[in-house]
Amino acid sequence: MHQVTLDMQMSSDDALATVVTALHAIPDVGLDAPGQAVDRHLMVTIVTDDPDVVDIVREITWQFDPLAIQHSLFLGVAS
Repeated sequence: MHQVTLDMQMSSDDALATVVTALHAIPDVGLDAPGQAVDRHLMVTIVTDDPDVVDIVREITWQFDPLAIQHSLFLGVAS
């Protein structure tokens, strides 16, 4: 299993709410305190064997918020 943590900053509160709703539907994705997101930052943790999940999360984010800024914070092996 691999783990990727993304720090995403949305351009609006509406975009943040929409992305949170969409990402909740993906089983391998965890959202850190989506209701407490400061300055529209959302921490997303992905734990999966499927490398496509990271691309799916990025595409969903950019689909609903083309101005979103995404940073990969951690890439590693999950225990």
